[in-house]
Amino acid sequence: MRRSVEDAEHTRLSLCEAALMAFEEKGWRGATFEAISEQAGVTRGALHHHFRHKATLLRDALAWGWGEYADRLFPSEVTPDAATGLARLLSEYVRLLSADPLFRALASSTVLVAPQAFDDASEKGAGLDVWHARLSELIAADTSVTTALPPAQIAGLALVLLQGLTVTAVTRPQDLPQSPHLESAVAALVRGLIS
Repeated sequence: MRRSVEDAEHTRLSLCEAALMAFEEKGWRGATFEAISEQAGVTRGALHHHFRHKATLLRDALAWGWGEYADRLFPSEVTPDAATGLARLLSEYVRLLSADPLFRALASSTVLVAPQAFDDASEKGAGLDVWHARLSELIAADTSVTTALPPAQIAGLALVLLQGLTVTAVTRPQDLPQSPHLESAVAALVRGLIS
């Protein structure tokens, strides 16, 4: 019995991964259950066994994906200051967008697909609300940040930047900052956000 539970969980995670890739490639309407099951290499019946509704699949795929990447983007060690934390986040985000197709699919599904999929406005931005809170806390904890903007507004601008980077990764990836200029580009962006 234990083996079948493990197999089912493996299939479920494979479906989440395939769904993100299909949502990025085909969009909300084009990523049908047939396209997703084909991407995952399972039958449509197997997909329906795990997910009855496409919105549930998207919700679970996003939750799984952000759980997989959370530690890389928001490491548990304390950053010495807001500028370092923001620079680390932006640099890693751009690196992942450029080099990791699954991350790019996760980010683009969050920014471009989820708003089409969910009727409830709070559900559309739930993941971004968590990021907003984490960024606000990071900025508010740094007493050296002296700006006319409150931490919540700086966090909002950082989210706008992340969403813009995501759209750029999908539409014009060559415009993303790359090595050897990535760190200096990120430093300039962070200075603009918190000074």
